[in-house]
Amino acid sequence: MDTIQQIKGSLIQHGSHNDRIYLIHLDPNDTHELIKALDQLALKHRYGKIFAKIPADSWQAFESANYQIEAVVPEMFNRKNTGFFISKYIHADRQTISYDENVYAPTQPTGENASGHTHENGPTRIDIEPCKQLDTEEMSNVYEQVFESYPFPIHVPDYLKQMMRQDVLYYCIRKAGRIAAIAAAETDMANKNAEMTDFATLPRWRNLGFAHLLLKHLERKIHGLGIKTIYTIARASSKGMNSVFEKNGYTYSGLLPNNSQICGSIQSMTVWYKHL
Repeated sequence: MDTIQQIKGSLIQHGSHNDRIYLIHLDPNDTHELIKALDQLALKHRYGKIFAKIPADSWQAFESANYQIEAVVPEMFNRKNTGFFISKYIHADRQTISYDENVYAPTQPTGENASGHTHENGPTRIDIEPCKQLDTEEMSNVYEQVFESYPFPIHVPDYLKQMMRQDVLYYCIRKAGRIAAIAAAETDMANKNAEMTDFATLPRWRNLGFAHLLLKHLERKIHGLGIKTIYTIARASSKGMNSVFEKNGYTYSGLLPNNSQICGSIQSMTVWYKHL
């Protein structure tokens, strides 16, 4: 598992699992010193890249340190400040997408005017319920079955419990009393945004539209909390998940080359967003 810690007041994840540093939450009060610390950490551990999620008004300092913008989410922070997903490549080959990586290509239309998803509930009612601390053992087992590897340790029950305590909302669909599908919304109440994440459906229950149903349910829940902007970082080679977001009115925002350890290898990721 990679380490999650604070440096110069900012929250980062780093380690050999993803072979990167991920700046998750930026404290803008000491940006230049933070950038120096990230460079030192990357060189010390020989990480392939530094990846960051920042507000646009902090971009100038990162631009001068040779970062590049890879995705843009308008009005991401409090429906005012644009969000940038940026990277600095320590190893040049980390920026090159493998010729055999099947990156999802968005179709048109996209964004607010996209057509609705074709899946319906069908004749049988499907109940969606919140996951609780007592569910984390079963949740971790589901994630282990679906993902050979993942950027964060969602296969560890204690990690899931910690996320639940930190404003991450997990919801699931059960079949015969057992979890068949899960999804989460990682809320940032201070900035009025949320990441739609950790979608997993057990193989026997796929192609029934469960990811779509969970996504719409999570949107309704977080809209009620005052969240204004939602986004996701999806595996670029997953046609199914990218299609779910595209068909539900999300706008394609950019591609993050070789960004995350998922499904057995470091893979490229797409970014999608939607305003509520």
